[in-house]
Amino acid sequence: MDNFPVQHVMVAVDFSEMALPTALAAAQEARLHQAKLTVIHVFNPQMLNLQMPEEILPPTLDLREKLLHLAHAEMDKLHEAMDSEGMQAEMVLEESADNIGRAIAAYGKAHQADLLVVGSHGHSGLGRLLLGSVANDVLNHAHCPVLVIKHT
Repeated sequence: MDNFPVQHVMVAVDFSEMALPTALAAAQEARLHQAKLTVIHVFNPQMLNLQMPEEILPPTLDLREKLLHLAHAEMDKLHEAMDSEGMQAEMVLEESADNIGRAIAAYGKAHQADLLVVGSHGHSGLGRLLLGSVANDVLNHAHCPVLVIKHT
């Protein structure tokens, strides 16, 4: 009998260079358990509320829509890369104004994920400072086990 029954693995990606290796590690875990795999990216429109001069961002520029379009394109590229590796997954682009780590944990709970997979880092420098540690937030708010994939 399986002491750790896993029927749904969910992996969070941030489109860094580590997104595909993290997603593939999660896919291997899903394959091991014969579980459903969901790849999620949380798009947080609150990050766009940073005060920037109009010279940098003209008021007519719909930055949110452009970034959302880019996020969809990145999800499509990730989906194609996973398909080429023989990995099937449901791809989810979730928009949330909540903290990204909390949003990942909440989505996982709402969709009955048995295992959450996150990379140990993706953003660096200013991105890490603004976003905080997503992996740490997922660990602190998850309802189920979390597998953290450390990339060196």
